[in-house]
Amino acid sequence: MKEGLLFILGLAFLIAGGEAMVRGAIALSKKLRVSGLVIGIVVVGFGTSVPELLASLFSVVGKINSPGLAIGNIIGSNIANIILILGLTALINPVVFTEKARFREIFSLAMSVVLLGLTFFLGYIGRPYGMIMTAAMLSYIIWSVFSPDAKSEEVPDLTGPWKNFFFSFIVTAVGIAVMIGGAKLMVTNAVAIARDWHVSETVIGLTIVAVGTSLPELAASIISAIHKRSDLAIGNIIGSNIFNSLMIPGVTAIIKPFPVERNILPDFAVMTAVTVVFILFMIRGKISRLAGALFFTAYLAYMILIWK
Repeated sequence: MKEGLLFILGLAFLIAGGEAMVRGAIALSKKLRVSGLVIGIVVVGFGTSVPELLASLFSVVGKINSPGLAIGNIIGSNIANIILILGLTALINPVVFTEKARFREIFSLAMSVVLLGLTFFLGYIGRPYGMIMTAAMLSYIIWSVFSPDAKSEEVPDLTGPWKNFFFSFIVTAVGIAVMIGGAKLMVTNAVAIARDWHVSETVIGLTIVAVGTSLPELAASIISAIHKRSDLAIGNIIGSNIFNSLMIPGVTAIIKPFPVERNILPDFAVMTAVTVVFILFMIRGKISRLAGALFFTAYLAYMILIWK
């Protein structure tokens, strides 16, 4: 009973935090006269990736000492971001890609997959390679923020406290923090409920824990779609995936170099495949509700395949 109530409370935090984050992010983009895509990438995408960063750091640096869990967390989250979260987002409102930003995002997504893939060839992420990955991430941020197409021609229509930059930023940051707290509360109590129902640890890990670190991205994207701000939703997915592929292993390796286990190569191949499909839809310019349904179905199929 207690776990169920706490799970519902966590869900309430997730929704409330997502709503605050989206409203703050929209106000920030208007105040700074930058595109929603850039805010989605730099603020929302990176902010919602904090659970994945902490999970990977604790896996390598903490007592767990499980490098495979660190890379597995990154790959699993990236797969969920595209075919689960983007699929559900498109089901609510078809996702439309802007013409101007496509090349930068396509190139950066592709390069992040290549740099992460090279770690399997190397078999180890040392500090020098970790620095290269981190530098690539920082270069992408600079490219996004200072690119000519980062500017928005949208005329600000802000009223009340939303006119204040710091208020909008604090609301966005607090919204992200509340989402992360809500996600943790949901996952912790969902695991407790599953154990009470005698669900195996493997199933718990592959479902609740795997999706758990992606809950902030899920909430951010779905609420952005409800507000009909697909630019924020797209930026969230793109920013999160690039951050996961570059910054998380890069920063983790700088703190403590770690080996890369090749037994997760099949899952990396799945991640690469869904990223290519994502890029193809970016080139096409739109993800329809039908495509969103197919994405979501593909994720369910992937989960079933893992269980077998």
